[in-house]
Amino acid sequence: MAFCPMRVRRYQSLLFGGLWLMVFLFVASVAQGNTGDEDRLTVPPRSQDRPGVSSAGALDDEASGDAIVAFLTSRFEEAVRAFENGSYEKSWKLCEAIVVLAPEPFPLMPEVRKLRRRAHGRHLARSALVVRFSPISEEPELFPVSVLRGTVQVENLSSEPIQFGDRSEDALLGQIYWSLKEVYENGTQRSLSDVRVLRLESGFRVEPGESRGIPVTLPFPVPVAMPVIQEWVVTGVTRPIRIMTPEGEIIRGLPWIPEKGMVVVKGYESVLESPLRELRRSLLEGDRTRMAIARHLWMAQRLDDGISASPGDSIVDDLLSFLGSHDGVLDGQLVRLLEDVTGLIRERSARAWKIWGVTRQVRRDSDGGR
Repeated sequence: MAFCPMRVRRYQSLLFGGLWLMVFLFVASVAQGNTGDEDRLTVPPRSQDRPGVSSAGALDDEASGDAIVAFLTSRFEEAVRAFENGSYEKSWKLCEAIVVLAPEPFPLMPEVRKLRRRAHGRHLARSALVVRFSPISEEPELFPVSVLRGTVQVENLSSEPIQFGDRSEDALLGQIYWSLKEVYENGTQRSLSDVRVLRLESGFRVEPGESRGIPVTLPFPVPVAMPVIQEWVVTGVTRPIRIMTPEGEIIRGLPWIPEKGMVVVKGYESVLESPLRELRRSLLEGDRTRMAIARHLWMAQRLDDGISASPGDSIVDDLLSFLGSHDGVLDGQLVRLLEDVTGLIRERSARAWKIWGVTRQVRRDSDGGR
């Protein structure tokens, strides 16, 4: 066979083309393999398993994780406070955020999920139905109050009718709770409470946007002595009922919105408006009844405002100056009030507090009035 240069050159070009194709396929396969490995690394290994990661980087990661846990723990505590204060929607949404952001594992996750479930149920219930006790004022009001009359108001806020009770079953609406605190002139207190079952003669239906009132009468025990203040709180819970809401159907017992009230002995209603002003007035007039009412209400007001006891309180000097005035009729109440305001416990006598006041003034003078 005769030698053909053209055929040799064609074979050489095919050979070189095949070699270049093999090199290209090999490079492409390596690149593809590396890309697949990177896509599978969704969670980086620990620092000690990774070459090139320093121990300082591991400590930074650990500190960052601790900071996240501390932050989410504080948010959970905020959610608990919101639930206790009746802000169920805020509590529910805080828990929702914690569930989304919390690392795995998060030690408080079971408590977070439990609180989220409870807050969500309360939020749905309150957005559908409001239940509260509404007192009926009687003129003239007698003091002390022996019977509290009113109605349990059921208001339907949902877009669906709500049925309470049925003729074929026990028409039980729920339970009503009341508590009563009585404050006496000598500063002592008495607390009472009771639970009553609230039944209906027959079931009733509340249409959307409407309300229904069930009359109730709550008798209070006879006081052991004449009080100067009566404070009462009425609340309760309904039986589990089915409620349709835009978010879905819920079946649960509904807590009531607490209703509070206060009455004072006749002739001292002005103390309710300004306890501190009336407290100073009682010091000038030597009125024990006015001082007992004002002291109780003013200390409750300070507690709500978050004012803590302090020996340096501005009213301490005024209280000390009235010890022994009006033939000492206010001394017992002044001593107790000084204990409340200063936070100090001394011998419960006007003489002991006078000595403390003189020592306090001498110390103040020696410090140059500081």
